[in-house]
Amino acid sequence: MNVTNGCGHCCVYCYARGYQQAPPKGQVELYVNLPELLAEELDNPRRRVRPSLVVFNTASDCFQPHPEVQRVTYRTIEVLLKRGIRISFLTKGVIPRDTLELLGERPELVRAQVGLVSLSPWYWRTFEPGAASPEERLKVIEDLPGVGIRPEVRIDPIIPFVTDAEEDIRALLKAIRDLGVKRVSMSYLHLRPAIADNLKGELGEMWTRIELPYRNQPWRTVGTSTRSKLIPLPLRRRGYERIKGVARSLGMEAVICSCKNPDLQGELCIPPSWRVEGPRQLSLF
Repeated sequence: MNVTNGCGHCCVYCYARGYQQAPPKGQVELYVNLPELLAEELDNPRRRVRPSLVVFNTASDCFQPHPEVQRVTYRTIEVLLKRGIRISFLTKGVIPRDTLELLGERPELVRAQVGLVSLSPWYWRTFEPGAASPEERLKVIEDLPGVGIRPEVRIDPIIPFVTDAEEDIRALLKAIRDLGVKRVSMSYLHLRPAIADNLKGELGEMWTRIELPYRNQPWRTVGTSTRSKLIPLPLRRRGYERIKGVARSLGMEAVICSCKNPDLQGELCIPPSWRVEGPRQLSLF
C-alpha cells in the first residue's frame, strides 16, 4: 500500500521514479480518501477473507515531511490496527509523535524497518535529498523501542565505491549497534534503466564512477524486476564479506538480502512469523 503516487524524498536511486504513472520529480499525488476506502473495503460483509498483513511503501514513503501526507498515513494505519491487521513498513522519514504513539498501542502488529546507508551528510544531500537526515533516522531507531517496537535496519542500496568503504561502514554499524540493533540486512544497488537515467542526469561526473562495475554486466531478471544489472559476483561477494567482518567485530550480524542476490547464499529479510503465502495487490476504486 502507498499513500502517495510519487515521493518527496526524491532519492536518485529510486526505481519507482521510473514507473510510467510516476509524477515528475518534486510532485506528489496524495490519495486523500484512502482511509475511508480502506475501511469500507475491509468492513464489506461480502469480503470473505481479510488480509493478515499490509505492506506499506512499495513505491513511496508514508512518512514524507508534509502534514497532509502524515495525516492520511495516521488515519490509514489507524484503520488497520483497530481491525487487528498487521502492518510492515520501510521508511527513510521521521515518524511523527502522534503516529509513533498510535503504533505503540498495538506494537505486536507492527514491523518497522529504517533505511540507512551512510552517516555522511554529503551522501544524504546528494542521493536522498528529501529524506530525513541520518541523525533523524537514528532518532527514529532510538524512539521505536520506547513504544514496544524493535526496529530493523536495512543498508540498501549500497553504492559501490561510494558507501562501502570499511571506515564508513564501521561508523554506521557502530552508531546502529549503540542504539541496540544487533542485526542488519544489506544489498548493493540494483541498476535498472530508469535508475541509470536518473543517476546520470542528477549526479554528473560521479555517475562514471558508479557505472563502472555495471558497465559490462548483462540486463537480467532479478526478483520482481524485469531488467536489472548487478555488479559482478566477485566484487559483491568481497564487499559483503568486508561488511560482515566489520559487523562481527562489533558483535553484530549483517545478512545478505537473498531476494536481491539470487546468485549468493543469503537470508530472507522477512522473519518467519511475518511471511505470507500468495501476496496480492488490493485495488481500491
